Amino acid sequence: MKKKRKRTHRVEVAMNDKEYEQFLTYVHGCGLSQQAYLLLLIKNRIPQPLPSDDFQEVIKQLRKIGNNLNQLTVIAHKTGSIDIMKYKEDMKTLNNSIVEIREQVYLQKEVS
Repeated sequence: MKKKRKRTHRVEVAMNDKEYEQFLTYVHGCGLSQQAYLLLLIKNRIPQPLPSDDFQEVIKQLRKIGNNLNQLTVIAHKTGSIDIMKYKEDMKTLNNSIVEIREQVYLQKEVS
C-alpha cells in the first residue's frame, strides 16, 4: 500500500494582478492545480502545456494507421501475400501524418 504524503507546510505568495493573471494562465494552460504546478517548478521540472486538440487528432489517426498496418502484417503472415495497394495507401497516409506532426511541432508560434 502506498504511503500518503504528509504536507504540513503552507506557503503564501504575494503577487500583483498582472503576475497573478500570468500565473493562472500558465497553470490553466498545463491543466494542473496551482499546487501541482508550483511543486513541479520546485523539482526543477518545466510544466508542459496540454497538447492541442489537433495534436490529439493526429495521434488518433496514427494509431488507426498503425492498427491497419498490423492487420496487413497478420494477413501477410497467414496467407503469404499482401494487398500492395492497401499497404501503399496506409504508408502514404502515415507519411503525410508524419509531415503534419513535424509542421505542428516545429511551427514557430508568435509570442504574445
